[in-house]
Amino acid sequence: MNEAQWEFAFNWRHHVQKVGIDYYVVAATDAPTSRRLAEMGEACFEQMDEETQKLGLAWGQEGWRRMTWSKVFLVDSVVDFGFNLVISDVDAVWFRDPLPLFAEHAAAGKEQHLLFSHDGTSSRNPPGDGGLEVGASPYYSFNTGIYLLRNNAATREWAHAYRAFYDKCPNGHDQSCAYEMMRTQVGEPHPATPPGKQPRVSSAWHNKVWMGILPASVAMSAHTAFLQRLAKVKKVQPYVVHMTWTYNGIPGKRSRLRDMGLWVDPPQYYSNGSFVTVDLQLPESPSDFNRWNENEDLISFHLDTIHHQLQQAYVGMALAVASGRGFILPKFMCWCEKIWYSVVRCRTAEAQDMPLPVACPQDYLFQPGNYDDAPEQHGTPLSIREAGFLQNKHTPAEVKARDSVLTIQPSAELTCCDCVKEQPAGAPSGGPLLLIPPELTDAQLLPLLAPYTQKYRVWRLSFEGVGGARRAFRGFADPAAAQAFNRRMEHMTTNFCCRRAGRAEESPRYHKDGQNSVQLSMMSQFRYEGGGQTREADPGVALW
Repeated sequence: MNEAQWEFAFNWRHHVQKVGIDYYVVAATDAPTSRRLAEMGEACFEQMDEETQKLGLAWGQEGWRRMTWSKVFLVDSVVDFGFNLVISDVDAVWFRDPLPLFAEHAAAGKEQHLLFSHDGTSSRNPPGDGGLEVGASPYYSFNTGIYLLRNNAATREWAHAYRAFYDKCPNGHDQSCAYEMMRTQVGEPHPATPPGKQPRVSSAWHNKVWMGILPASVAMSAHTAFLQRLAKVKKVQPYVVHMTWTYNGIPGKRSRLRDMGLWVDPPQYYSNGSFVTVDLQLPESPSDFNRWNENEDLISFHLDTIHHQLQQAYVGMALAVASGRGFILPKFMCWCEKIWYSVVRCRTAEAQDMPLPVACPQDYLFQPGNYDDAPEQHGTPLSIREAGFLQNKHTPAEVKARDSVLTIQPSAELTCCDCVKEQPAGAPSGGPLLLIPPELTDAQLLPLLAPYTQKYRVWRLSFEGVGGARRAFRGFADPAAAQAFNRRMEHMTTNFCCRRAGRAEESPRYHKDGQNSVQLSMMSQFRYEGGGQTREADPGVALW
């Protein structure tokens, strides 16, 4: 770990200790990290690389490539000590001690050398089978962020050869080069494979080592854990989840861990502040949606529905900003996945049985690092909490208790502009409900809500009873405030990706050339202009 990874390493350490793993050791790659670990009394050693940052850390630069190889250099330096090794990136969460895996998956006996995590989104194992992946081979997409090494002469030789391969694979990162290296004279099933059965252990690297693949249901990615729930589908107990298959870099990985309830925030993250959230009005999913086969039909439906949801969140975020509160993201629903290379029936090619819709992770819709950065350039910052915040066990009762949450519902029942109507148990949850006049600006609405500021830590904006999200709240009386807010809204959304390009049945057929990647918009129907004015979205530049 280095200083930039400190938060992730702290989170990793928390979960490692939580499940009783006491044999871990951390390699510090810079002096500040070494000092902090020593001050904490953590078992650690120095694996310094002063040159990496000088070579550039942007994706594809030599410093970045070298950083991906840091684990390889590390294993090379310790493998001769003779220990079995569990290699783990710090953007992982361990649920169980992995050491028993050496014994549980002993199909190859002492000759079993390497167990890699799977980098895909499927498992051929039947339900209840938590063993090594059936039929796996070095040609599987394995991941070098999580793997186990049984120490013997063959694996020591392999580790040193892997280190030497850094110079023989000058343009690749550690995983792509591992593929090139391991897929050399391979594919022999282990002799212990029962007759007529597909092997779970195969030869690799000039037939010098045996390797197996931990199924994606046991060593999970952020995709198989959060979206597919593959461990539950396969009825197995997972060992680890690794934050691959996420977007928007480190902030995206952090947000996905928060979405999964696996990120350790300080107590004040949960206890401080007051919040706004919204009750989304979701479209009804077509009863046969999961049988649709036309990719573009599914994508179009998804983009329409997600923009409809984002527009509702836009209104809620405006109320949060106007009232000086944080915003708790609603549970967005996605009728399509986001895949960097293209979706097939709105799913990864390997996950065609996954039912849609699924709960959207933050990094499908937003760039979490852009919630509150550079306000002078990007406008009003937002304090964001994840969708599960009110269900998190760390969130205190004084924040999430039913009598701390006020449902605010604009209603045409009120014919005045300066009155409200209280219903002590009128909300769907049985909690308090406050009816307010629709279409008020912040200058008109906030004085009406002032009596409910201290008592209620959460305001839940409901769109029931109004014809559309814009009628719930007219935004900002100050045009400058509206402009600053809109800059933030434009800055924080991400893109949908990807349609399949260059295929007769995809982009050209549907006249979607140049729209393989689609920028999402918080203002697909209207945007606040200030002074109570809104502007319709321009249909000539609609993005979906």
